Amino acid sequence: MSARNLYIHVPFCAAKCPYCAFYSETFPPYADYAELVARELELKGFADACWETVYIGGGTPSLIPPPSSLIPQPSEFTVECNPADITPQYAALLAASGITRVSVGVQSFNDDTLRFLGRRHGAATARVAVSGLRHAGLGNISLDLIAAVPGFAESLAEATALGPEHISVYPLSIEPGTGFHKRGVKTLPDDRLMDELAWAEDYLAARGYTRYEISNYCKPGRECRHNLAVWQGADYAAAGPSAASRTGLERRVNAPDARAWAESLGDGKLPPCFVETLTPDEDERERFTTGLRLASGVRPEGVERVATCENLLKAGLMEHLGGGVYTLTRRGREVADAVAGEM
Repeated sequence: MSARNLYIHVPFCAAKCPYCAFYSETFPPYADYAELVARELELKGFADACWETVYIGGGTPSLIPPPSSLIPQPSEFTVECNPADITPQYAALLAASGITRVSVGVQSFNDDTLRFLGRRHGAATARVAVSGLRHAGLGNISLDLIAAVPGFAESLAEATALGPEHISVYPLSIEPGTGFHKRGVKTLPDDRLMDELAWAEDYLAARGYTRYEISNYCKPGRECRHNLAVWQGADYAAAGPSAASRTGLERRVNAPDARAWAESLGDGKLPPCFVETLTPDEDERERFTTGLRLASGVRPEGVERVATCENLLKAGLMEHLGGGVYTLTRRGREVADAVAGEM
């Protein structure tokens, strides 16, 4: 087994946020969800795996107890949480379960904005949640914020005042099929959005947070090791409905169907999934463009790719770090999808 990183998807939510384009279900989570995850890992040959990182994402993983008792303790064990679910009892359960890192979906500290985003918590709840995690002894906390919404500057100030080790800043985007898309909600013009993200980078840098990836900032040594491994091209396994894995040249994506997933595992079979075998060139290209997201940069191979990097350098979208390593400039990070397409 080459994968040392595991992603577990928990696709259940109390309600669907109008900006969310990810697969999720609003019916109650299965009581035996952890056992089903363990069964999937066993059927995939991972029953005795020793993971370096485990990341439980969603959906809303905090709707269920953490399935950590079924997984040998990794060096980094992350779970995503909704602030509304972080009671003192739940925070204590996380700490007792061996969770080492908690990613809290705050999104905003502005109550009007939270209502607009369809969140089921208020700003006061988020503050209490972070305090509760600290009181429980959890010393590696990440806060998610959405940019390009009213009150973002004040929310970023509140977030940093709470002293999290990690902050993620995602611009509000309107994806087809989402509630916002159906309602015709518009985002900020690109120039204003880029100005806001540039301001956020300066603001966070002045407070000791380094932008190590397009949307992610951290205090020294507090990068999300799981995501960093994936961006650096490491293999990763996965379990849960809609969960995606990549090992070697094979990409496997479970069908976005929680009922079919549970029924298959109940019958002792792997759930329905999409399997794709990449060519070595496709695999290299995918891992290279993923690495572009990192501030540490990438080292292009081949005359054509080096020439493309040089053209992007002349356009002010990349810079040369030396030793054949290129990284995106601030401007390049804000148009990273277009740069990836150019590569």
